[in-house]
Order: sequence, then structure tokens, then C-alpha cells
Amino acid sequence: MSYFACTYVYGPAEEQAKFRPAHRAYLGELVEAGKLAASGPFVSEDDPGALLLFIGQSTEEVEELIAHDPMHQGGAVLSYTVREWNPVMGSVGPQN
Repeated sequence: MSYFACTYVYGPAEEQAKFRPAHRAYLGELVEAGKLAASGPFVSEDDPGALLLFIGQSTEEVEELIAHDPMHQGGAVLSYTVREWNPVMGSVGPQN
């Protein structure tokens, strides 16, 4: 399994709000399935977007997961990038 860093560029806040509940529910399912290590929005309101850290076998698999994201399906994601990522130090996700 590999990690894939994905960045979303979001459209207007009102469009995001329409899809946020279903988007977060979907991402929660991916976390439970071991397909998403972490995700969250960028802080800047001037440049709306998010970082999602997927776990998968290939870029194609991640692209398929993104295709099913309600935020993407609804058009609130204007563009995205996917890059394979090699973590060499630290940990990912909430610390207990």
C-alpha cells in the first residue's frame, strides 16, 4: 500500500456547504475502510481547498475514490491533484 496526497480546490462556500455533510460521511467511510489516513480543509479563506491523504494501490484507485466523493460529484471541487507520497518520518492522523 502507498500513500497519495490529494489537494482539492473548492468553489464558492455556498456550493461546498450543500455537499459537506455527505462529503464528510463518505470520507468517514473511507477512514473506516483504511483508504483515507487524514483529511481537512486549508485554513485560508482566500484560497479554499483541502488536503486528503489516501492509502491505496495506485493513482487510479485514488481517482476512483475521488470520483465517488459527493463534493466532487456535486461540482464543488473545481480541480484536484493526486501525487504518490513517501512518508519517511513522523505519523499521520490524530494522536491519542
